[in-house]
Amino acid sequence: MKKAKKIKKNLPDCVEGAEPIECDLLARSQYASMMPNYEPDILKKGTYHGSVWHDVEGWGVKKWVVTAILDVDHRRLIDEGMSMEEVLAGCFAYLNKPPERKKFQRRKRKPLYGNLEPYPHRHGTKTVDGKEYIWVALVTDKRKCKEFFGEGFKS
Repeated sequence: MKKAKKIKKNLPDCVEGAEPIECDLLARSQYASMMPNYEPDILKKGTYHGSVWHDVEGWGVKKWVVTAILDVDHRRLIDEGMSMEEVLAGCFAYLNKPPERKKFQRRKRKPLYGNLEPYPHRHGTKTVDGKEYIWVALVTDKRKCKEFFGEGFKS
């Protein structure tokens, strides 16, 4: 029986060993884009996507897609000569770092959002309350995360 070939994604060269860029995910209510006043006190940083993603290898088994909005000053970084891919790679390098250990803690901390793939599945820009942000479709290995609305679909 033949083994299935593993297909390598053609990632941009800047993804490998990217310099971390300090950024964060924007906390919003679940339906903020459609109903701004719906549960304004419950804020999370993203939502598990309910669609089927056939082009994400391992989707629904080991990987899940989360939509979120990145809060980073990308216009300044692009003006300094970085490309959008370098900005995103730096943000994901920063978000993949686990938080600092607490004093006398023995166990290693895990990243808050799971292990994010080094490059988003999709991305674009979005204006929220007069400020421009980057929206991304992240690929993570964490099915349930308290930082995101919902949970990953298990296939």
